[in-house]
Amino acid sequence: MSSYVTLTLHHSEETVSCDFTSVLVPSPRRTTENPITDYFVATGTLVKKIIDTKYADDSDVLGLLVLGVVSSAEFYFRTVLSDLSRVCPVCVLHTEAINVPAGSPAFYSTSGYAPTMSAFEHESLADSKKIAGEIRRFAGFGCSDNSSVKRALDDFELLCELRHCFVHSRGFAGLKAIRALGGERRVHTVRVKQQQALDFIKLSHNAVRAVNHYLSNEVLNRWIDKDVLVGNWTADKEYFSRYWQLFSRRGEDSYSGSAQRAYALVKPVVLRRKQGIAAKVAPT
Repeated sequence: MSSYVTLTLHHSEETVSCDFTSVLVPSPRRTTENPITDYFVATGTLVKKIIDTKYADDSDVLGLLVLGVVSSAEFYFRTVLSDLSRVCPVCVLHTEAINVPAGSPAFYSTSGYAPTMSAFEHESLADSKKIAGEIRRFAGFGCSDNSSVKRALDDFELLCELRHCFVHSRGFAGLKAIRALGGERRVHTVRVKQQQALDFIKLSHNAVRAVNHYLSNEVLNRWIDKDVLVGNWTADKEYFSRYWQLFSRRGEDSYSGSAQRAYALVKPVVLRRKQGIAAKVAPT
């Protein structure tokens, strides 16, 4: 390429030396907080940090709040799906065929996180079909089109479209965003008011609650179908306690935080099913 002349139209770039490792702080080992509890602690803290400041009505800052909450929801999806293989013996059959880097088990060995987290490192869980696809890949469950979880994920996908505008184009809403969001077909800029931001956050909360509710129900009922549970607390305690620790949120469950109390409702269902099967196969 020829170079005849160089014009000075702005200041030149600076010589900068950054130590990127200086911002990397070793994370403490993951606590016993399960994915849904971790999500609500993180988002609640984030909301409080912003809503209680002078920037509570600043559109740009509220956009960052929405971005942070959506990021927390994505992290929930990653952790809950990764944890399934450590809780559910049936899900293991799905996750054992998932490709992860060879170094993942060693990398995550002291973190408290499952090595299958590596399966998401090049993935974005920002649309309904993608999340539903990962649920099928990790757990083997399909989300029907008329289910509440599908509707919650569709709303979350619209929220992710807003996030895309904030992350990639400073709030500029182009053709793709307008087509998804349903606005007038012209260029727009996203401007968020506080109440709108809080409503958007509820959509994220709904997606997390819907997925957690869906996975917990499907796992439990599949366990009953496949005789993972035998109908005796002593025998079922290990599996059911892991299940409880993964999906329940203290203070919101209906069983006073007691896995055994929740199991008491499951036990007669397991036994009735076993009795029904036994009656069908009994000789006449």
